[in-house]
Amino acid sequence: MSSLSMRIPGLAETSVNDKLAMIDELWEAVRRSGQIQVRADHLAELEKRVAAVIADPNIALSPTQARALLKK
Repeated sequence: MSSLSMRIPGLAETSVNDKLAMIDELWEAVRRSGQIQVRADHLAELEKRVAAVIADPNIALSPTQARALLKK
C-alpha cells in the first residue's frame, strides 16, 4: 500500500471510476492554481492535435472511450 493510500482513508477501496474522477478533479484544481508551467513544445503539440481534431472530429475519443482504454 502506498503512503498516499495510507494517508487518505478509503482510497485503496475506492473504485477505479471514482479514482479517475478524483484525478480529473485534482488536475483541474492544479490547472486553476496557475502554478504549472507548460513547455512550449508541449503547447505546440497540443495545438497540432487540437487542429487535427477540428479538421476531423472522428479521430477523437470520447471520455468514455478513453477511460475504457485506460482500464485495459
